[in-house]
Amino acid sequence: MIASNLAAEVMSESHPLLLRLYGSFAAAFFIAISGMMVYQMAKAKGYHASHFLARGASILLVGVLIDVFIWRIVPFMTVDVLYLIGVSLPIAYLFTRTNKTVRWLAIALIFLATPILQNVLGYTSYPTELTLTGQLTVIVPNQTSIINHWIVDGWFPIFPWLGFSLLGINIAEWRLDHGNPAGGEEKTIIPLLSALSLFSGIAIWILYPGPLLVRAGYGELFYPPTIGYILTASGLFVLLLLAIDKSRSASVYNPFEALGESPLFIYIIHLALIEYVFAAFVPNETLQAFLLSYAILTLIMGFVAYCLRAIKTKQLNLPRIIRFLIGS
Repeated sequence: MIASNLAAEVMSESHPLLLRLYGSFAAAFFIAISGMMVYQMAKAKGYHASHFLARGASILLVGVLIDVFIWRIVPFMTVDVLYLIGVSLPIAYLFTRTNKTVRWLAIALIFLATPILQNVLGYTSYPTELTLTGQLTVIVPNQTSIINHWIVDGWFPIFPWLGFSLLGINIAEWRLDHGNPAGGEEKTIIPLLSALSLFSGIAIWILYPGPLLVRAGYGELFYPPTIGYILTASGLFVLLLLAIDKSRSASVYNPFEALGESPLFIYIIHLALIEYVFAAFVPNETLQAFLLSYAILTLIMGFVAYCLRAIKTKQLNLPRIIRFLIGS
C-alpha cells in the first residue's frame, strides 16, 4: 500500500512489473481483514448493527476529509478504499447473521458478476474526479457515471471488492471456530481450495491479464480487477494467513503488528506525508531514488506505529475521535 501510493506520486519513469505486482495485493488484504474484524467484533464482543453503522459512517467521513484536505477533490465520486470499507462494514455485519453457505454463494456471485458488469456497464480508464473548484482533473472520452464508479469502475467499487470483505468474514469464522490452525474437516479443505484458487488464478491471470491500466501513476494490476486477479488474491490471502498462524510467535512480525494496530491513522498519515512532503520535495524520482524514499517512509510509519502503541498501552484518557483514529 505504501509503495503503490508513493510510486504514483513521485516516480516519473514507468513502474517495473515486479513493483506493480508487489503493490497489487495490499488492497484486497486490507478489505478482507476489515471483514474479519467485523466478524470478530460481532461474535466475540457482541456488537450490533448500530455499532457498524456508526463506524462505517465515521470511516466515510474520514474518506471525505482525505478527499478534501489531501487530494483536494470533491468527495464521493471516485470511490477510494475508505468509502468501500465504510459501506461494507454494515453490509458485512448483516452477512454475519447468515450461514456461511449463503456467504460463499454471495462471494461467488459478486466475483463472477464483476467481469460481466464491466463488460455491460463499461470500465473507465479513470473515474470522474473534480477539483474543489469544479474542474476535471482528467478528461476521459465517453466517461461513465458516478453510479457506475460505485458499482464497477471506481477505484474500489462494490464489484468485486465487497466480495473480499465477505471472504474475510468466512475466514474469520473458520479460524475462530476451529482454532489456529483450523481443525476438523475444513482443516484440509480450506488450504486445498485456497491453493487451487491461487494457482488457477495465476494461470488465468497470465492467459487473460486484462488491460492492466495505469491510472494517474497508480500501477496496481487490478485496473480492472479480472477473475484471474480475484482468484490469485483470494488464495494468496488465506495461504499467507495460514503461514502466519503457524509462525505467529516469530519476532519478525512485530513491526507489522504495530502497523496493523492503528491502520486508519497510519493510512491517513502516510497519504499526507506522500502528498505534502515526498511529492513536494522529491519529485520525478528514478527507481533507485524511489526505493530509498520508500525505505525512509516505511521507517517513519514504523516509528509512528510504535509511538501509537506506547500511547495506547498507557491507557490515556484521550478524546474519542483520537481513540477512533488510533484504534484504541
